Amino acid sequence: MDATLAPVRADQDLDLYAQVHDVLNNFDLVRGSRADVEVEVADGHVTLRGAVQSPMAAVEVGRAVAELPGLTGLTNLLVDDGTLSRDVAEALATDPRTEAIPPGYQVTSVFRHVTLAGRFTNDEARAVLAVAQAVPGVRAARVKTY
Repeated sequence: MDATLAPVRADQDLDLYAQVHDVLNNFDLVRGSRADVEVEVADGHVTLRGAVQSPMAAVEVGRAVAELPGLTGLTNLLVDDGTLSRDVAEALATDPRTEAIPPGYQVTSVFRHVTLAGRFTNDEARAVLAVAQAVPGVRAARVKTY
């Protein structure tokens, strides 16, 4: 009788993947906010990607996952909305295409979807959009003018 067995490491990775999802599902900070967290597991190394609402959530999720048995490494690439909004605002203030735009616009992020609201000319709106879209972690950006 011939039997092909899956490699032991693959089974361990599947178990670890399930454990990470259990951690995420038991975290009110993640589950309650419907945070967008992607999990990858390869050879016991877990990579977390996505968006959470606060820096505390990103740290706490990483800390809980780091305690799982069988984990050989952890890369926490979670982005929180507050930090992402701040990164976009900083990029707008320092990029040559947008640094001359006066303050008074708003930058908000919800799970890496950034909205920029303010009084912009058409050229400024295009520049603001281009700069925001280039910030690492931004999934999508839109400009609302008033």
